[in-house]
Amino acid sequence: MHEINWIDDSFDLRLASEYHISIQIGLDGFSFCVLDTRRNKYVVFQHIPLIVGKLQFLSRKLETIFDQEEKLNASYKSVSITYSTNKATLIPKEYSGSASFLKIASVTNDSSRNEDIRTDEIPGFSYQLVYSYPKEIMTLLNKKYTDFKFSHKSIPLIASAIDQRTEKKNTLLINFEKKYIRMIALKDMQIALYNSFYFKNESDFLYYTLNTWQSLQFDPERDEILIGGYVADDSGFIRQLKKYISNVRFLKPSADFNYGNTFEKIQRHQFVSLLNTYPCV
Repeated sequence: MHEINWIDDSFDLRLASEYHISIQIGLDGFSFCVLDTRRNKYVVFQHIPLIVGKLQFLSRKLETIFDQEEKLNASYKSVSITYSTNKATLIPKEYSGSASFLKIASVTNDSSRNEDIRTDEIPGFSYQLVYSYPKEIMTLLNKKYTDFKFSHKSIPLIASAIDQRTEKKNTLLINFEKKYIRMIALKDMQIALYNSFYFKNESDFLYYTLNTWQSLQFDPERDEILIGGYVADDSGFIRQLKKYISNVRFLKPSADFNYGNTFEKIQRHQFVSLLNTYPCV
């Protein structure tokens, strides 16, 4: 994924109090977009690829970006931040606050002493998403913004899939990260699977996808797959997948917003989780 830096002619940093900024953080990259809430139009989009070998170095990289990028330091009307990590799992809501909650979280997330555990509610479902994040990142964000909403990247992804899935069909959402794929299965209006798999090539990808598909007993002619994340729409991954599954579609950003002509050059399914964060605020 290459660097992207797009600014609409109408963008004016002096009007930041009328703008919403969405930020996405992960080892794979740092992205943000600015929405003019008066006109429902995106006026800034930027993606910065990152090469960060270890999690403890991420906060230093982020601090450098914040220091160098003026647009990140304005006083915005609202701020939302999503964090991308595969150290996440679903647990039933009834376990929240119980004595076994931290034990479950520690087993599933393998967190270090430099990380905190957080839970996000998933609207419409009886589950919470439990994940870990570096304490230093939250310290940095609290220095930069007085008020912001922080959540896992999967929250806007799930919301997008629910909004765009075909009625009466089971749906497997596959989001491509740099080194792993995240799969979220929606079956009979419930989350039947939430998992991630490391992959190196098309064979790995097909193995995990088709085995998951079969274990869920999805129908290759009737049910569907929704694709998002860092994969080109004409890639070998997608071409191979379509040989086995009839209904393969790409997630789209919300139709409620204006993206401008320049956005036509961006494969928007790659940044759906970022662009669809604002409706989740």
